[in-house]
Amino acid sequence: MIISREVRGLSWRTAIGHMFDWGLIFLRDLALVVWLGGLIVIDLIEAPIRFRVPEINRNQSVAIGRRVFAALNRLEAVAGAIMLTASALLMRSAATVGTGERLAFGLVGAMWLIALAQLVWLRPRMSRLAKGLDLVNRRPDDARYARVGRLHRLYVAFDFVKMAAGIAVVALWARAGA
Repeated sequence: MIISREVRGLSWRTAIGHMFDWGLIFLRDLALVVWLGGLIVIDLIEAPIRFRVPEINRNQSVAIGRRVFAALNRLEAVAGAIMLTASALLMRSAATVGTGERLAFGLVGAMWLIALAQLVWLRPRMSRLAKGLDLVNRRPDDARYARVGRLHRLYVAFDFVKMAAGIAVVALWARAGA
């Protein structure tokens, strides 16, 4: 059995505590990688490409996008809960908690709240407003297009805020070495 230098020579209780912390760090970091990676790939690669595919029209692209972003929002809610729980447990067991760790925790909390707002309020509201809208043959007199457009811009802005916060969290956690 291979035992790291950090664990060798420690009591079983201390060694198990170190392994538990390592598991929490792994789970926390994995949740961030999945969340941030999914957000970047969907927002910056998949969505723009989907609207350039000549075989599907704009209505079909939007319908696919609704499903993709609904799945991403659910993933973000779970990933955020995992990251916050793991971070809270790690901070609770730490001898000292630095400013960087506290700032990262706050940023993760903000990301999670934004994701929850998108999940339970913004995306459903956009879907209700857009129901029945023809995005191929737009009617200029229908005010719903403008309202959906404003909500969509807010959704995109929220996604970019989450991306920036997620990148900052990566830097803070890397700097902390945890």
